[in-house]
Amino acid sequence: MGSSNTENINKKSIALLFPGQGSQVVGMGKDFFEKFEHIRVYYEKANDILGYDIKSLIFNGPAETLAQTEYTQPSVFLTSYIIFKCLEKHCPNITDYIKFTAGHSLGEYTALCVSGALTFEDALKIVSIRGKVMAEVSKENPGGMVAILGVDKDEVMKLCGEVRSTGMIVEPVNFNTPQQIVVAGEVSGIEKLQEILNQRKIRNIKLNVSGAFHSSLMNKAQKIFSETLDKVIINNAFIPIIMNYDAKAHVIREEILENLKQQINHPVLWEDTIKYMVENKTEVFIEVGVSKVLSGMLKKVFPEKIILTTENLETFESCCNFIKENIIRS
Repeated sequence: MGSSNTENINKKSIALLFPGQGSQVVGMGKDFFEKFEHIRVYYEKANDILGYDIKSLIFNGPAETLAQTEYTQPSVFLTSYIIFKCLEKHCPNITDYIKFTAGHSLGEYTALCVSGALTFEDALKIVSIRGKVMAEVSKENPGGMVAILGVDKDEVMKLCGEVRSTGMIVEPVNFNTPQQIVVAGEVSGIEKLQEILNQRKIRNIKLNVSGAFHSSLMNKAQKIFSETLDKVIINNAFIPIIMNYDAKAHVIREEILENLKQQINHPVLWEDTIKYMVENKTEVFIEVGVSKVLSGMLKKVFPEKIILTTENLETFESCCNFIKENIIRS
């Protein structure tokens, strides 16, 4: 937790952050399922909607299946959503104190659901279709992703330019922090990029993903998925969502739809998303899900902010206690 003075917290001062693909682990959320009866109905609904036993997959694995895009996306969405429902039950009226929501890539759908733009049922159907479409397109256009650490945006652009000059596709796709940028591209392009990075002793981590998400290699997925989005009922949101595509706050259904369509093959502007929230007087950030990735990135850039996590029952309880003592004061 950061060192911000709790006296500065005004009524609407909380931002909820929802993690995306890559945060999945076998057994995630099982401790919440065993302790809180009211969330069990969501697993039953999910099994019915998806047509397979997602609860068993999440709790028991195998990890290889859970890591497949078409299963990862509904699993991560469901887990973050049920943790939010626990938060809502244990901190009554918490939604009155939320200034913004945002989610990283897939996490944007949880943010939309919590903000009232999508129903739980529709959001789950959409993320399931999204996962399948992205997986199919990735098989046709194999790609990869690599996180580059310790160099700025301009340097990453130059490095990608070097690889592109040899005729291979590589593009920056996740602007996470000033010093952490993810690049996606075709397999040969990512291999060439890593070769250059290693030669120059620039730290990099190959991500365990099956495709070049948020890049132009997802153009076909974008076209197919947009047709799905056009059939879904999207409501005006009652909490503003800072969206990945333009890093601006949205509550109007038409704007939300357009941003969702663009998100799948355009970069995630996460650094700008967080900056927007900070500039608009957000004091408390809660990462809702089993991940600490988003909160970890946030601490590096804004260590003075109050940053809470919910990755297990212990941190969830600490989070609830903080909210009750410092924000939802009677």
